Amino acid sequence: MSTLPRYKWLLALVLWLLLSAGAVNAAPLNNTRHQIFLDEVSGNYICTWQMMRRHPELCPAFGPGAQAARLKYLRAQLPDPLPEMAVKELEVPEGAVTVHTLAYVRELPAMTYAHPAEAEVGLPPLRTFTAGDNWVSVMGKVDYNGEAWYQINPGEFMRAAKLAFASPSRFHGVILQEQPQYPFAWVNRPVNASTLPGNTEAGTLFNRYQLVTIFAQAWIDDQLWYMIGPDQWVEQQNLSRVDVDPPPQGVEPGAKWIEVDTFEQTLAAYKGDRMVFATLISSGRPGTWTPNGLTRIWSKLPTTPMVNRDVGPDSPAWYYLEDVEWTQYFNGAYALHTAYWHDAFGFTRSHGCVNLAPLDAKWLFQWTTPYVPAHTAVVYSTEGNPGTWVWVHRSDPATDPAQSY
Repeated sequence: MSTLPRYKWLLALVLWLLLSAGAVNAAPLNNTRHQIFLDEVSGNYICTWQMMRRHPELCPAFGPGAQAARLKYLRAQLPDPLPEMAVKELEVPEGAVTVHTLAYVRELPAMTYAHPAEAEVGLPPLRTFTAGDNWVSVMGKVDYNGEAWYQINPGEFMRAAKLAFASPSRFHGVILQEQPQYPFAWVNRPVNASTLPGNTEAGTLFNRYQLVTIFAQAWIDDQLWYMIGPDQWVEQQNLSRVDVDPPPQGVEPGAKWIEVDTFEQTLAAYKGDRMVFATLISSGRPGTWTPNGLTRIWSKLPTTPMVNRDVGPDSPAWYYLEDVEWTQYFNGAYALHTAYWHDAFGFTRSHGCVNLAPLDAKWLFQWTTPYVPAHTAVVYSTEGNPGTWVWVHRSDPATDPAQSY
C-alpha cells in the first residue's frame, strides 16, 4: 500500500475535523472561541484529545474534543441557581376573553332572514354566505316551530345548524418587570429536550406556550440548537425567540415603540431601550407577507368588521369577520388586531395583518397611543397626538449579528 507524506496526512485530518465538527456558541454574554480557546485559525496544528480536555486555552477552536470542551464550558457557565424571569402575568378572566360570542359559518351556503318566519314562507334571504371564511357575532337564540335559530344582528337570523361557536385563545404574553438579561422564547410546539445538541433522545418534555430562557446556542450539521437549561437543548424551529434590541433609527429617545419579528413570530413593546412586554403573533403567510418597515399607528378601533376587499364573496379567498376587537392600523390597511378564530400564535397565518391573542391585543391597545376614550368608536393619530411606532422586520439567526457570536 502506498503512503502519503506525513504533512498530507495531517492536512487531511485537519480538513476532516473542520468539516465534521459542529460549531457551538454561547449566548451573548459568553463567547467560547475567545474565552476558552487559543485565537488560532491558521490550521497549522491541532491538539490531541487529551490536550484539548486538559488545556483548551492552549488549543485552536477545532480538533478532537473541541465540541466536548465547548459544551462543558457552556454547562459550567450556567448560573446556579438558574435565574427566573421577572415577569407579571396579564389578568385572565375566569370566563370569556372577549365581550362577543363569535361563531363560524360552518355550512355553506347559509342564508340569513329578517325573521325565521320569512324562511318558512319562502321569502328571499337578507343575504347569503356562499364561500370563504365567515364569522359572525351571536346575540341570542330563538326557537321557531321546533327549529333553533341564532340572531346575529338586529333583525337578522340564521339557522343554528349553520354555525359553530369559537373558543378564542386564552394564551397571553408577559409584562417584563425588568430588562431581560438573556434571550427568551416560547415553545411553539411540544418538544422533548436533548441532553446534547444534535441528539435525538427524548428528555424533559416542554409544552406549547411554555416560556423558557436561552442561555447558549450551538450549530450542529447546519441546525441551530438552544440551551434552555442544564443538559437541555432544543432545536431552533421549536422555539419563538425574543431578544432585546435597540430602537430603530427614527424612533425618538424614550418613545414607545413596538417590534414585530416576522421570522420568530414574536412582538415586543418598548419604552425607549426598555422592553416592557412581549408575546407571540401570527403575521402574514407567504404570498400575503407582512411588509417590513417603520411606521406609526394611525387609527385605533375598539371593534370593527373586516372583509377581504381584494376578492368577491363567491371566492374561496373571501373572508368576513364581525367584531374584530382592539384593531390598530399602522401601515395602510395592515393592522395589529385580535384573532379570535385561531390559536396558531407563533406561526404565520394571516392575510398580512399582525394577529394577536385577545388578551394581548387588549393590553397593547390600552398601552399604545393615541389613547381611546371609553365609548369611542375610532380615534385617529394627529401631529399633536402621534401614534406609537411599529417596526416590522425579519430576523435570521443564521446571519443576524444579534444572534451570531
